[in-house]
Amino acid sequence: MAKVNRRNFMQTLASGVLGFGISKNVKASVEDRGPFQSESSPSKIRKYNTLGKTGIKVPDVSCGAISFFEPSVLRYAYDLGVTYFDTAESYMRSKSESLIGEALKDVRDKVTITTKHGYSSRQKIKREDIIKRVEDSLKRMQSDYIDVAMIHGMSDLSFLKNEEIQAAYSQLKKEGKIRFTGFSTHNAKLTLKQALDNDFAQVILFIYNHMEGSEIEPLIEQVHRKGIGTVAMKIFAGGKHGNLESLISQKVSYPQAAIRWVMSNPNIDCCIPTMSSYSHVEEFVATSGKPIKRADSKVIAEYQRQTKNQYCRVSCSECLTSCPENVAVNDILRYKMYFEDYRREKEAMYYYTKLEESKKPLNCANCSGYCETACPYGLAVKEKLIEADEILRA
Repeated sequence: MAKVNRRNFMQTLASGVLGFGISKNVKASVEDRGPFQSESSPSKIRKYNTLGKTGIKVPDVSCGAISFFEPSVLRYAYDLGVTYFDTAESYMRSKSESLIGEALKDVRDKVTITTKHGYSSRQKIKREDIIKRVEDSLKRMQSDYIDVAMIHGMSDLSFLKNEEIQAAYSQLKKEGKIRFTGFSTHNAKLTLKQALDNDFAQVILFIYNHMEGSEIEPLIEQVHRKGIGTVAMKIFAGGKHGNLESLISQKVSYPQAAIRWVMSNPNIDCCIPTMSSYSHVEEFVATSGKPIKRADSKVIAEYQRQTKNQYCRVSCSECLTSCPENVAVNDILRYKMYFEDYRREKEAMYYYTKLEESKKPLNCANCSGYCETACPYGLAVKEKLIEADEILRA
């Protein structure tokens, strides 16, 4: 694939041809560049950290590939020094893996790719099924190996006691199809602690941002000291800045401030903001190696002020035991966040269809709101659940 730069891209955009085609979303994001971008020479990655004991050097600001439109966006990130790319079998219904393969196949030996596979404890897990899913991911990514193969969305590491999982990942490692293993989690309070006594996780992906995560910092330090790679996700605390006019007009970019806050923790190896467009790539990469400043702290404080009673902390589960209907409150409000704040409407609706019907807010309208009483952040949980069902139900 030819090297992508700003000048080539803009010239090709004018002619209407970019090899992969231009989506309206990408075109709009390029035209609406912010003050952080440079027309002639965009910033490049300035800092690389070692990912735990893996020995892999990763950019402090790396690429989350949960949602994007053009393989060339990923290639542009690579040209600016991004060499760590995080995807999953489920992202864009496997299309993310395919686009990563298309974008990076000719530089495969120069990049690190993580992909994730989720398993349900309600289903019978077989070694051969796990191996086939991993091999299917390899085919989509046009690669012979996965650098870090993660189990997706783990809430309790006791699941790793499953002999079929152990046998499958052990075999894949022996065959050279997987280099390192790990997991992603929305329940870091438990799983990071468990990881201290478990050798499966060589890299962990967890939620960490300025509105949730400070309580797990001692655990982050411990797993980092053990030599486990630490990767931060959901670093924008809900991504509501696009709906806050006072932040849009700020000279300091909220996403840049949020990234600098995360990477000010020396026990975080890298973070993976989603790079959906050329402007995202430039905005996020520009923060690499730069310390947090007073202006960043002011923007973060304003974000916290405006969203403290709106943002459902993804890693919080205080309300779950209070619900007599066992509604999956945090999952549903996370899908609502994907729909409204991340602008990933189709993906959010797809995830909602996969949720058990009994876990949906079917009787919330007739409930007195036990979840709201339990919420430590004062969110109108009941109202949000009802709204979520209305917008997410296909």
